[in-house]
Amino acid sequence: MTHKSPIAVVGMAGLFPGARDLDTFWHNIIHKISAAGEIPDSRWIPDLYQTHGPRAHPDKAYSTRACLLDDYRIKPGDVNLDADLLAQLDPLHHLVLGAGKAALANCNLSSIKNDRIGISLAAIALPTSSANLMTCAILENAFEEKLFNTSLDKTALTPNQCAGGRVTGYPASLLAKAFDIRGTAFTLDAACASSIYAVKIACDELWANEADAMIAGGVSRPDNIFTQVGFSQLRALSPSGRCAAFDESADGLVVGEGAGLLVLKRLEDALAHGDFIYGLVAGIGLSNDMSGNLLAPDKEGQIRAMKSAYEVAGWQPTDVDFIECHGAGTPVGDLVELQSLHDLWKGLKKTNNKPCAIGSVKSVVGHLLTGAGAAGMIKTLLAFKHKTLPPSANFTRPSKNSPLVHNSPFKVLTEPEPWATKDSRTPRRAAVSAFGFGGINGHLLLEEWVPGAHPSKNPGTENKASGISVSGSPGPAIPMAIVGMGAAFGNLGSLREFQEVIFKGTPAMAARPANRWKGCDALVAERYGLGDLPGAFVSDLIVHPGRFHIPPNEISDMLPQQLLMLQIAASALTDAGLPLRGKRPDMGAIIGIG
Repeated sequence: MTHKSPIAVVGMAGLFPGARDLDTFWHNIIHKISAAGEIPDSRWIPDLYQTHGPRAHPDKAYSTRACLLDDYRIKPGDVNLDADLLAQLDPLHHLVLGAGKAALANCNLSSIKNDRIGISLAAIALPTSSANLMTCAILENAFEEKLFNTSLDKTALTPNQCAGGRVTGYPASLLAKAFDIRGTAFTLDAACASSIYAVKIACDELWANEADAMIAGGVSRPDNIFTQVGFSQLRALSPSGRCAAFDESADGLVVGEGAGLLVLKRLEDALAHGDFIYGLVAGIGLSNDMSGNLLAPDKEGQIRAMKSAYEVAGWQPTDVDFIECHGAGTPVGDLVELQSLHDLWKGLKKTNNKPCAIGSVKSVVGHLLTGAGAAGMIKTLLAFKHKTLPPSANFTRPSKNSPLVHNSPFKVLTEPEPWATKDSRTPRRAAVSAFGFGGINGHLLLEEWVPGAHPSKNPGTENKASGISVSGSPGPAIPMAIVGMGAAFGNLGSLREFQEVIFKGTPAMAARPANRWKGCDALVAERYGLGDLPGAFVSDLIVHPGRFHIPPNEISDMLPQQLLMLQIAASALTDAGLPLRGKRPDMGAIIGIG
């Protein structure tokens, strides 16, 4: 991200646990009201008795507490969607539509054509309640047929019924359809950093003049059995059901759900349209860890993302007064994040010598996964609005090994404080971090809009202690070259095989492999209208042990598409003449999944 003119936040909305509007959300933050509670019986499929179990027991959840947002449904008259379709949609879709409606009502888009408005939305690629129910119906029907020799219910599902189970690509396109938004619309998943990635892509669309307004943010509302059991198996879930980020009592994360959306414009357009400006996006840094593991992140990757954001903004780390941390409540993850911040600030001093306030909204609404960054950004923008440094819930004192103990430049607030500035022309500045499982990092810088105080960038400055240098204006656009390719389509396992089929005009379609649906083939074919349609199916994947440094006992647990992705990425690197091993801090990866 090269520095360009700031992006203005001109609208925002959120649906969060315990708060269906932003006034309530802010009230809960200021008063440290946690939304954590027992998961109701209606949310467990199978039931709680079958799912709950002791710690580290296979396929069991050792905590039945989460921060949930139940019974939210948007009314048919509020969106431009067929009533039958709306009735079939998953609760996740209703959250997206509800947050989208509120965000659009909170801004001014009357001067912008619909085809110049786009959507960049983060949503987790996990089964939703509706998707899980569809799968359960198929399996239950198949089991009944096998056990009791009953006839299968092969009633075909309607398109609207199928839509309710769509997870990965549907939320953004549904939002676009509901409000007649005709620009770019897509959904992404970058783990817990997803919302910041969504905002980054939205900013890029605006800077490239591909859009004049973008709706960006995140939503998360998977079936809780996957999050409760999954995080239990990772031993990341809080046994106490209480998120206490940075506190000595922290014992893990508490899952949350909800949606948060921002409406973004270029600053000059926002001023021309007379928009209310909640704040400015001054810089965003993205990175991926090159070491560490799922639950033990690498601080080098986090620092790389943070430095990148400050380079873009032209700030030094000490320019911010508040940092909305990732702060998931996992002792190891929180410790690494604090170490990253201390390393970044090493040798630097704030001009007012006051500790920088830090906190985590997860102590109030839980960990919203792909929506976590959106909750953090909205919290920070509300802090600008109210000129108040917000506290964190469930914090009393740091652990003995925490960097917060010894002369730390950071402080977790336990009560709200007035957010003072040096003078009337100095804007409030803050940072938001979101660090995803597996090492996907995002750091976003926000600045209060103070007329006459901009531009805030200070070109050409450099701080030796932090290693952050601020570059000047962006250079000319550089043409992109494709230097390596890899491919596998169906049983065509290489570029050469694909090339031969294309040039010879030989069909690559084949019959569906036997038992593709694990004994439910006939039922699935009928209910989903597949019949005997041929396709380009991948029947076998052969992975040589050690090629990707994956323990052999873990390969069997991986999804076929994950192994296929690794193989094709390796082929593309080889085709480009690049080694498979080695650190590549300036290389990224974008993978499309279906």
